[in-house]
Amino acid sequence: MKRLHKIQDRERISSSFQSFLKKPLPILAIFFVLFSSGCTDINGSESEAETVETAADINNSVSGAGLVEVTDLSQIDEALDKGPVVLKLGSKRCIPCQEQEEILTEILPIYQDKASIMLIDVNEYPEFASTFGVRVIPDTCVITVIEDGKYIYMRQDGTESSERANARFLGVVDKATLSETLGKAIEDRNHGE
Repeated sequence: MKRLHKIQDRERISSSFQSFLKKPLPILAIFFVLFSSGCTDINGSESEAETVETAADINNSVSGAGLVEVTDLSQIDEALDKGPVVLKLGSKRCIPCQEQEEILTEILPIYQDKASIMLIDVNEYPEFASTFGVRVIPDTCVITVIEDGKYIYMRQDGTESSERANARFLGVVDKATLSETLGKAIEDRNHGE
């Protein structure tokens, strides 16, 4: 009797799985979520031997300014005194994070005197993943100012929000979108002064 139940259970599971596979929409949705938004491994389950090293500070030879690797929130606070901050939270092991870093390096010369571009490796500093509510990497945002001890973020539509969830970019953000949002943040700061 036990054997009969095991066989019936296997048949039920098999038929359920086969009917699931006949529906292309759930499968496409799963692939979209897994492959479009970036890495989901923010806990660093890969071995250290597979780590791809990237530069902690990529300097621009003209001004000496570069992408800044954040180790303390006070770095962000100080940079906000000078202008908006583009903040990318990611990992050195994450291929989409590396792609996002390349895009940030491309826009750095354009905005080097008007904004700061900063990086946080959430594997090295997991407390920042918690602080900023990171679930998927790369996770990029534009911080405009600090008001009442809270960061204010620029949304893509040009409005500000104290809720980062409404203003962040998940996955790799193209250069044009990031430049446009950063431009709005700079313009907003200039009108506020």
